[in-house]
Amino acid sequence: MNSYLDTMVTKVKDSIAQAADSVRRGFVALSGDTFVSVLELAEYIKTHKETKTESKYLIGNYYYFSHLQENGVRYYLETNGDFILQVDATTKDQILVAYRSYKDKLSLNTPVKLPKVH
Repeated sequence: MNSYLDTMVTKVKDSIAQAADSVRRGFVALSGDTFVSVLELAEYIKTHKETKTESKYLIGNYYYFSHLQENGVRYYLETNGDFILQVDATTKDQILVAYRSYKDKLSLNTPVKLPKVH
């Protein structure tokens, strides 16, 4: 019975998180600003032709560290295989995105605002 309740609580939490992301997306669509999800930003960094990626074998696993600088924005992506550990987008004056997989603040599908930087 306890596992059934745990399963139900997990499903309710997931549903609430999806609903909140859906509402955020609605506001994003109305605002007209440039928004991307953390997952989309990670994919952009990973697949960009100018991204420099290095791998290290640490604690029995391969970790990948990707760096990209474009239009005054420095991007950083850290992964363990396909699992996204960290995503950062910063300018010299501002933190645009700071995702850490171990924090609950952002989900991979949460839209984040990326201002135009030149």
